[in-house]
Amino acid sequence: MSAAPLAIERLTPSRRDDYLRFFDHERGPAFRDNPDWARCYCHYHQVSPALDWEALDADANRVAMAARIDSAEMEGYLAYRAGEVVGWLNAQPRNRLRHCDARIGVDGVALPVSEHEAAAIVCFVVPAHERRGGIARALLAGALADLARRGIRIVDAYPRNADTSDAPGRDHYRGPRALFAAHGFADIGGNERVRVLRKRLTP
Repeated sequence: MSAAPLAIERLTPSRRDDYLRFFDHERGPAFRDNPDWARCYCHYHQVSPALDWEALDADANRVAMAARIDSAEMEGYLAYRAGEVVGWLNAQPRNRLRHCDARIGVDGVALPVSEHEAAAIVCFVVPAHERRGGIARALLAGALADLARRGIRIVDAYPRNADTSDAPGRDHYRGPRALFAAHGFADIGGNERVRVLRKRLTP
């Protein structure tokens, strides 16, 4: 029997509880095979480097993310299958991800447009039992289409420089280069650890 189709939905306040269930520390499926990251709730890229990330535990990150979602200050895309969340993509306009370059460890990326017309892709989360089923590809395609409709003109992504097909799943949490290349992203720089890839969108 074939798997139920995927639906890609933008994160909104009405989807907050779905998001939290997916990430809930040591209970949700997001990091079941990677418990060291279970406290994150995908909060890391929102936090200023001036703050001590290690001082924030799972409860603090959960509260912060719930508040960000409720106030529509957190965006991204959820993949659903049969009503259950099976994947997440943190792709947001730059004005909501002002600390992402510093957190990722790249020099400030020059933007030829305003930060409201630019977006960044910083994290994919697909549970181990759902990987290699096209979820990341569907999330990326859905996000790019939605961002273009909203007037976003460029999107940047940050795959690892050492990007090999046999790397553990957790090494691809920023997305593999081949996935971005297949969607028309071009390399614009980076460093020995991270590449910066960019795609221009057509409204």
